[in-house]
Amino acid sequence: MADSSTEGSASDASPSADGSASDGPGTEGGTPVDGGTGEAGTMQPVEMTFYGWADNSPPGNAIAYPKNGGFPTIHDAAGGTGTYADPITYATDKSELPVGTIVYAPVIEKYLVMEDDCGQCDTDWSGSMKWHIDVWMNSNGTESSSALVSCEDQWTQNTTTIEIDPPPGRMVTTSPLFDPSTNTCRTTP
Repeated sequence: MADSSTEGSASDASPSADGSASDGPGTEGGTPVDGGTGEAGTMQPVEMTFYGWADNSPPGNAIAYPKNGGFPTIHDAAGGTGTYADPITYATDKSELPVGTIVYAPVIEKYLVMEDDCGQCDTDWSGSMKWHIDVWMNSNGTESSSALVSCEDQWTQNTTTIEIDPPPGRMVTTSPLFDPSTNTCRTTP
């Protein structure tokens, strides 16, 4: 479903200062949004691309593995706020990360859940076992497609680290990376 056609057009620079995660509770404006602690998950370098309404295949918020289809996922359509309880949809090859796998992405300070398929991710995994995830960017079809794609490109990471099966309690910023009502792209998580 996800179309990661924007993957090669962003720089290697990370929008965040150091991309590191906190072991303490996440905060949004100084308020804890995820509680709990636990052992760390598995750290994995990946290519991280982004997709949204305009470049989903077909355009829209449909996902390959919706909860109402009997899959071990959270959403029926692409979405999420990035908390442990409401992770954002991501796409990849289901042989790379099984459907329903939760990861934490320090570079964007958000939890993610595998709920969609990504054609380029499938090719990358089957061809060379290259780790690649494609993350849903907040969008609803009312935004400027060019502003959305530009924001996707800005946040794309040729290499970043994710934490597979993280505990709750990582630093979380719930503000979306892209606001479709204003076509505004955040420059920090």
